[in-house]
Amino acid sequence: MPSLRYNGKSFYARSPDAYMPDFTRGEVREVSQGWVDTYRRFLVEPSWTLLGDEPPHHDEGGDGIPDSSWRRPEILSWLAERGIVPTATYTTKSGALKLVEDYLNPEPAVVAPVEEEVVEAPPVEEVLEEAAPVEEQELTEE
Repeated sequence: MPSLRYNGKSFYARSPDAYMPDFTRGEVREVSQGWVDTYRRFLVEPSWTLLGDEPPHHDEGGDGIPDSSWRRPEILSWLAERGIVPTATYTTKSGALKLVEDYLNPEPAVVAPVEEEVVEAPPVEEVLEEAAPVEEQELTEE
């Protein structure tokens, strides 16, 4: 979660969000990433310092597939939509991108060769029968 620190000349500074209290110089306050994205244009340096900020992603390929420009929570959300839950308690962004890669390019299953048992059949003896002699018929001329 990002943290915001006011470094300005004045002791106090108005918060860009009307519903949030004013900032005191040097004060560090945790804010959500959504809040930072909404009010980013008001948080210019050197008056403000953002710690742990992840800039918004722009889908590099325009294909909806996570890449290095995506934020970690968005990658994990994309994986969860496809039923993939990381096995580690904490998954880094690069680990999540590896899961995406594995999902998109599954390794072909390695089929182990099946060893068939060789059964030898008993030898077959060939029996040769002699052809019966053909009786010669006499051709008689009539």
